[in-house]
Amino acid sequence: MTGSSGSLHDLADKALRLAAVAVPDASWPDEQIIVTVVELLRTHSHAREDDVNAFIDAIAFNWLIAGPDAHAKNYSLLIGGGPRVRLAPLYDIASILPYDDIDPHKVKLSMKIGGEYRLRDIGLSEWQKLAREVRMDADALIDRIAAMAGQLPDELSTVCARARGEGLDQPIIERLAGRIAERARACGKTVT
Repeated sequence: MTGSSGSLHDLADKALRLAAVAVPDASWPDEQIIVTVVELLRTHSHAREDDVNAFIDAIAFNWLIAGPDAHAKNYSLLIGGGPRVRLAPLYDIASILPYDDIDPHKVKLSMKIGGEYRLRDIGLSEWQKLAREVRMDADALIDRIAAMAGQLPDELSTVCARARGEGLDQPIIERLAGRIAERARACGKTVT
C-alpha cells in the first residue's frame, strides 16, 4: 500500500513523525510539553483552534478532577486522508479524589501548568502564565475554566442519576462525584 498520498503507509509514516514531535525523549523539558502539543495542533490539525481549545480544556478538566495521569501519551491524533488531522477524543481519565489514602495536596499532575505540577500550587497566576506560553487570551481561558468549574457539579449530578438508573449504584461513584464537585467549586474560586 504505497504510492497515493492517502495510503495506509503514508498515514502511518505521518503518524510516526507526529508522534516523534509530540512525545520526544525523556530529556525534553517538562514545561514545554503543553506548549509543544499546542504548536503541533496549530501546525497539523484540520480544525486548529477547536483542537487547541479542546486540548487546553482537557488539561483544565484534569486539574479540576485531580487527574494526575493526563500525560502527553494519553492524547492522540486521528489522521485521515490528506491533511486531515484531529485531536482524538479523550480517554484514560481518572481522578484520585475517591481514594482516602491519597492526599490531594501532595498530588502532582503529569504536565506543568504555568510551571507548577502540584495541584495545590496551581491557581490563577499559573493559568495566566500558561495562556501566555500557548499564545491564548488569558481572560478567555480563565472564563472557560471558571465556567467548566461551575458546570461540573450539575453535570456530575446528571451522570450519577443516569448511572443509578442503569443499575450502577456503588458508593464510590457518589463519593467521587461529591469530591469532584467540592474541588470544582474550590478551583472555580481560585481562578476568579
